[in-house]
Amino acid sequence: MSLTVSFSARAAVPRAARVVRTPRGAVALARAAADASADADAVAPRDVADDTPAAMGLIDPADGSIAEAAPLGDDNALLERAMVAFTDSRAVEVINGRAAMVGWMLALSAEIDRHTSLWGQLFNTRTFTLADGVSRTSTYPGSGFFLVPLVVVAALGASLAPTLKKSSPNGLDETPEAFGPFKPEAELTNGRGAMVGLVSLLVVEHFTKGALFGFF
Repeated sequence: MSLTVSFSARAAVPRAARVVRTPRGAVALARAAADASADADAVAPRDVADDTPAAMGLIDPADGSIAEAAPLGDDNALLERAMVAFTDSRAVEVINGRAAMVGWMLALSAEIDRHTSLWGQLFNTRTFTLADGVSRTSTYPGSGFFLVPLVVVAALGASLAPTLKKSSPNGLDETPEAFGPFKPEAELTNGRGAMVGLVSLLVVEHFTKGALFGFF
């Protein structure tokens, strides 16, 4: 009986020694691995669909946080919609026609009000007589010269607004709907007439040496 007790006591001592000598880090690591495995089973079960974040590996199995964000989309979508103003033939003609119509009305009003030709609205010409009697002529941009880019930018921005807002039809590469007596075909015709009219006005006034509509 005493031999059995002694053998049991001797057998228990090595076991106790092995438990005491086990590093705490190893025990903690084993427990963390077990917890992580349990969390992974709870967060990403085996029977989930293939297109879920858990199945795609987007969820961190350690704590259930998102390991990778979803794509934000196409960053160039806005730029691609704006490029329609330069790539589509109809859109280019519509924008140029709108700018020409505004420019034609401004030029016509300036000729009637100030009796100034279109060239005189764009450029100022001054003649100076020097002390030695020599005359010098200087030409420099006038107020109308700086008004041209403002009109073009305003027409471009107003025309692109429906496209950037994803409105349909946008009136550029898509033919807009008629609004009462205003027809899409009429806008194109008026725009072409304004473009031809501005160029013709410059040519005619070059020979008349004055404002064509200055007699009003």
